[in-house]
Amino acid sequence: MALRRAPKPTEPEPPAPVTHGSGPQKKAVPTPSRREAEAARRQRLNPSLSPKEARKRQRVQDMQRRQKTMASQEAQPERQLMRDHVDSRFNLGEFAMPIFMLLLVLTLIPGFVQWMNLFLVVSWGYILGMVLDTFLMWRKYKRLASERLGTTYFRGLLMYGFNRQLSFRRWRQPPPRVKRGEAI
Repeated sequence: MALRRAPKPTEPEPPAPVTHGSGPQKKAVPTPSRREAEAARRQRLNPSLSPKEARKRQRVQDMQRRQKTMASQEAQPERQLMRDHVDSRFNLGEFAMPIFMLLLVLTLIPGFVQWMNLFLVVSWGYILGMVLDTFLMWRKYKRLASERLGTTYFRGLLMYGFNRQLSFRRWRQPPPRVKRGEAI
């Protein structure tokens, strides 16, 4: 007796498209129960996330919140004037990090041990120059702000300007709007 092979099962045909006026048609999927529909709606509104997805979503939300807060703070006219004032001038603080890193590397080289005192004097001299430069920047800024904005409230702006002076020009946030040497 020979064994017969069963015919290969064929894939079910997709349901025919519903056409209006041709009579009742069967649905492709059954109507969800009330419990299933409510659970699906709750899942859409408050999805249950894995810890990794939750951290990623929280990180994105925190970044958006920080950007919104920063944009509102940076829109203040006092800060805009400080940014333009710092960006329009040559600042000694811009070059502080590379100079101090070079001096640090030179102090680690054994052949330069006899130059340590000179490096120390150069470091303190540069710091003194930065302090003097910041003092001059602050005096001019206060005069500009009182003339243009009519304000005498400068809380936090000295450190804001000093920190902006210390960063490299191309890394400043928000980016500079004025060129170096340009009148503001």
